[in-house]
Amino acid sequence: MASFEHAFLAAAAMVLVWTWIGVPVAVRLFAGAGALLLAPALGFAIHVVVALPAFRLIGMGRGAVVAVTAACVVGAVLAMRGQKGAVRWPPVSLAVAVVLAALLACVPAASVLPKATSEGVTLSASIFDHSKIAMIDGMARSGVPPLNPFVHEAGTPDRLAYYYLWHFGAAVFAVLTGASGWEADAALTWFTGFASLLLMIGLALRLGAGRAAPFLVLVLAASASVRSLLDALPFASVLKAASGLGGWLFQTAWAPQHLASASCVVLACLALVRLAEGGGWLAALLFGLLAAAGYQTSIWVGGVTFAVAAFAIALFLLLSLEPQRRAGFAVTVGAAGALALLLSLPFLLDQASVAAARGGGFPLALSAVEVLGAPVTATLRAWLDVPAYWLVYLPVEFASFYVAGSIGLWMFVKERRAAAMPLALLVAASLAVAGLLRSTVAWNNDLGWRAVLPALLLLVPIAAAAISRGSTVSSRIAGVFAAAGVILALPYTLELAREDLFASPTPSERAFADAPALWQAVQRHASMDERVANNPAFLADATPWPVNISWALLGNRLSCYGGDDLAIAFAAAPAPSRAATRDLFDRVFAGMAKPGDVRALAERYGCDVIVLVPQDGAWARDPFTSGDVYRPVEAQDGWRIYRRVQRPANQLKPRSSQ
Repeated sequence: MASFEHAFLAAAAMVLVWTWIGVPVAVRLFAGAGALLLAPALGFAIHVVVALPAFRLIGMGRGAVVAVTAACVVGAVLAMRGQKGAVRWPPVSLAVAVVLAALLACVPAASVLPKATSEGVTLSASIFDHSKIAMIDGMARSGVPPLNPFVHEAGTPDRLAYYYLWHFGAAVFAVLTGASGWEADAALTWFTGFASLLLMIGLALRLGAGRAAPFLVLVLAASASVRSLLDALPFASVLKAASGLGGWLFQTAWAPQHLASASCVVLACLALVRLAEGGGWLAALLFGLLAAAGYQTSIWVGGVTFAVAAFAIALFLLLSLEPQRRAGFAVTVGAAGALALLLSLPFLLDQASVAAARGGGFPLALSAVEVLGAPVTATLRAWLDVPAYWLVYLPVEFASFYVAGSIGLWMFVKERRAAAMPLALLVAASLAVAGLLRSTVAWNNDLGWRAVLPALLLLVPIAAAAISRGSTVSSRIAGVFAAAGVILALPYTLELAREDLFASPTPSERAFADAPALWQAVQRHASMDERVANNPAFLADATPWPVNISWALLGNRLSCYGGDDLAIAFAAAPAPSRAATRDLFDRVFAGMAKPGDVRALAERYGCDVIVLVPQDGAWARDPFTSGDVYRPVEAQDGWRIYRRVQRPANQLKPRSSQ
């Protein structure tokens, strides 16, 4: 099981390394109020996006990881030598806010760790989305580029085609500190939440906020939706049921990689503004690195959303410049974009290869968010869903800061602040993409749920900055809306925090508590590059949706088929092929294997090791006992383990199959 102590050690190492790497860049390019608070998010992006191609070349052994990380830290030290006196200690009130931010980030990070109960061990609901921990373990074992740990099928690409840079960052610190992938994921979830809170506080200070703003940022960020309150009202059915959209507390627990990408996007837009102000080659280099990091961390946030926002902001800045400076600005932005493209090319090629193998058409569709429910006729919904998204949906989901932040944004734009219009364009692009586009890769609209994150990271500090000024009517109105939102959202905020910290009981608590011994036994019989098959439905009720969670968290080995929910996102195969694969594995582990099914596991799906447990139907109707394809290597009361029979390549097939 993951331990708090190891996760804490990894998190502390992340803060020390990434903050130190980010400090000289933050001080040099973003000098002024709150510059140091941008350092952790900057350091993360710079380090991981530079380290990834280095580790592709030299491998990811511990010596290489230590050497590259030490080189980055030493480079930061040398850069700081020329900036003596530029770093100033923050006032005591700001230091208190930083400590409180660190404590607040512990709430969503706690959702990743196991919770002991009287019955065994339970998991928070958001652990479903952390099944990608298998990617962290895979990179820590075998380096990069990673193999697909979730599924394998002969004739399809075996490389992992996913925006895995965030998970790569966790793998780096797993290697550095000796933490498991599970512990490194928890550590990076905390760091991502902490860095994003500091980024928001820093942005509020850059907008000229008052002393209360850092604390207001924390309150507004922690506040959740008022949906649960509305659901208790008689007219609740007018709105469709809640989806995967949520505020900072929800998104950090469920999708920290997308939150990290949003931080990169916000910082990249700040670097773009700095470039227009005359930031020189350093601003251009930073813009390219941040753009690459944003895309490699989330295709939805750093790819689609950033592309729309960056185009609008760059065009605005270009038209705002003196005519004689426009050509130089355009060339520099183009060069930075070329750098981002070069760094991201391996991701683009892998994703294009898998998209071609999967078929299914374009991964995006123009489709407005469905806001209104069945009581509203379909004809009216077609006309009203778009305005309802802006006027109802967003105020409900972001009750504490959407209206207050919009008022604050209007205030700052009206004052003609230099940074206000680019921020307004990023907010508009983020919310428009979330409201008008949807992803078609899976059943869920991951694009719509995550594209709002840059807007979230901006509206919270803008609202805090506006409220903290307090001397104008607009500030007071924003304060009233924010206070009402915080109070009305309190029941759901507490519900989310309770789930993160304590989780809910599940029927699988005892079985999950016994799972580490099972997977330690599997590791004894499976080498690091071999693939394991177990029942994808094992402990399915430990998570809100069925996923092979014990393998993902504890297996530390590749799977030949991790289950349908993982295959939808990661399999390089069209939908009919995925359905056939699902049916095959369901049959075999239910004990209803057909002739040829067991051999297909070995030859088509590359399953080197098979695991059976008493909960499987195949435990009583075991199809692996013939010894023709698999042989038993270990049997206990709680498991049976089989290994694939290896034959010389030139050996004839058995007579019965000729």
